[in-house]
Amino acid sequence: MDRPSKRPRLSMACNICRQRKVKCDAEYPKCRNCRLRNQQCITTDPQRPGVTGIREWLDIPDKQTPQNEDQSQHPAVGDHNHQEATESPQKLSPNEVSPVHHPFDISFNVEHGTDKVKIMGGSSSQCLAKSLDVYFKAARLKPVSGCFRYGMRHAEELDLPLSLSLPELPDSDRRERYLSAYVTRIHTLYPVFNTTRLRVGTDLFATAGGFTNLPREQIPRIVSAYLIMSLGADEIGQGATVDGDRYLQAAACLLSHVIIIPYLPTVQTLLLFTMAYRGRNQEGLAWQTLGMAIRTAYTLGINRTSTSNSEGRNIERRVWAVCWCLEKMMHLESGRPTVIGYQHPKPEDALEESKFLKWHVELGEYQGNISHHLYNHQSGTRDVRQILLDTARLDRELLSWANRVPTDMRPGSDIYCADEDFHAAAFLSIQYHSTLISLHRAALIAPTSSFEEEVAKYCSDEPSQFRMRHGESICVGSARAIAKLSVQLSERKTDSQTIPAGPSLLACIVLAIFLIKHPGSRLQAMDLQLLKACLEYSSQHLSRYDPDPRFIEGIAAIYEQCNTHLRSWSAAEAKRRPHSRDSLTKLNPLPTPAVDDTLPPWRPTEVMQPSDLHKQSNSGYQSQRVIQSAVSTPAIDHGQDHLDSLGFSSTSMLDGFVAEGVNVDQVFPFEGYNVEELWNWMGCLDSPGSMPDIR
Repeated sequence: MDRPSKRPRLSMACNICRQRKVKCDAEYPKCRNCRLRNQQCITTDPQRPGVTGIREWLDIPDKQTPQNEDQSQHPAVGDHNHQEATESPQKLSPNEVSPVHHPFDISFNVEHGTDKVKIMGGSSSQCLAKSLDVYFKAARLKPVSGCFRYGMRHAEELDLPLSLSLPELPDSDRRERYLSAYVTRIHTLYPVFNTTRLRVGTDLFATAGGFTNLPREQIPRIVSAYLIMSLGADEIGQGATVDGDRYLQAAACLLSHVIIIPYLPTVQTLLLFTMAYRGRNQEGLAWQTLGMAIRTAYTLGINRTSTSNSEGRNIERRVWAVCWCLEKMMHLESGRPTVIGYQHPKPEDALEESKFLKWHVELGEYQGNISHHLYNHQSGTRDVRQILLDTARLDRELLSWANRVPTDMRPGSDIYCADEDFHAAAFLSIQYHSTLISLHRAALIAPTSSFEEEVAKYCSDEPSQFRMRHGESICVGSARAIAKLSVQLSERKTDSQTIPAGPSLLACIVLAIFLIKHPGSRLQAMDLQLLKACLEYSSQHLSRYDPDPRFIEGIAAIYEQCNTHLRSWSAAEAKRRPHSRDSLTKLNPLPTPAVDDTLPPWRPTEVMQPSDLHKQSNSGYQSQRVIQSAVSTPAIDHGQDHLDSLGFSSTSMLDGFVAEGVNVDQVFPFEGYNVEELWNWMGCLDSPGSMPDIR
């Protein structure tokens, strides 16, 4: 009988723990021993001198099958990142390689037991969730980023029958309602059609009857009619509807018939596919159809400037502008390789008649510049000062864009506009705040005082130095704004297919990182309630389209674990400073409302039920799945120490994270890394050809 394989312990332990002959927990980016001693944590393999050790605890599934164990022992992501680090101009020796060069420059979604693999770039919510996991691990909490792999199938795949479906268009009343919803709520942001001709053409298809003998040149147009009916039905129903599902499925079955007629109607149809899939949180499918639309548009030459003012040319300009701004936005959201080159200028023509598209394109230009700032520079080609100066310049450009928007719709401010424009103004504001988070993300994950010292050291002469020092506050302020807008969209019943759940989920991750970093913040109670409300909105939005319930449960755990950590921190503070409450009462004699002293201020008075989390849509569509994982606060016995869902005692939750009398920044997981190293930590795949083969 073969002996069972043993864990390669020496290659996992860091060099310092190996020298001191002590147990190493092998956590990223520093083990517990190195964090407590504020030492540099480096791991090399003694059997292969000069080769840096790999620790990939985040991407290993909870229960590995034997056939997958060999694959997980040799993750190609680490090898790829090590190659980048060793080839950088700094020419670091093995003992000087920082662990931040290894783990999460890209994130893999792997369906174990199959050959399904998808990647997400460093600016995606999934990669930021891995940074949140580092803080969760340091606080002895369970990582949550692994739940994203359960959302991969919904985002990337579509179940279709093998036979074609050619349903009739709705009756005149429903057809008019769906078409009006599309024109007033989606066309205002993405005007890819002449609305007069669109109405006439849709009516002609409705009166023509069966489509089995339809000329092939008309196939893109009937598919566009199907997609407009689907978008309009879901827009009215505030989620998935029977008609929305039926017409989207019929359109998807005809996709192959559309792409073999590569002309302008096909580009318009593919853009409608992108809007429909994106509205259903199927960003992977939307990215594919958008790529096909852009490549077809290039073959038609509609990206070229022209002095013609004909109606047909104006439509082509708007179609290209929609391709352009959608690609810039989704590239920054996903971090996947772009189709439109960075050097390609933004569309300038024929946009004055559509104010929302004009603002969207202008924002897209800055989103593209930020993507170039994040991805198009090899590690080591820019020093800390250059990274910070580029960040400050892009931050000023974003602020200047916001100031050009009228005050009643201006991003960064409260929105006071007509009800019919609120969803479009909210969309632009959410995109603006998401872009700010992507730009200032290094300040978010870094220890606050350390990042401020870096800015003061390298950018003391920069006019924007004070704004740069508070990059973390910018991220958190943007996350609060996104959470607030998400709640407003839900309360005003103005949610739209143009606004997916991705930005609200990004805001939840940012708020969670801030709460873990600053458990003693005076705004802690407000931020925790915002996190809860935003997670409720995200869960409701996602559950409308029947995703994998494990994904919903995973993101719901973000609130539960933050709440657990804050209660543990509060209990530890109360034990350490038992008289602080009395002293505060003497200093602040203002009257306060009567509350239950046994409950912390962020504890809700009642537990939310799952039925409150998942409301049925107004259309009465009954296919929504009720997820049994409401964002709620678990009951606690305050009279004695308790075990949380992970089996940790609340009094030991802070072990290895915040010791008594120790500066919080000194034990943060990212302590000791400068801006350049943090930037490399959050770097991304910059070309399709560099993706490693991990099968």
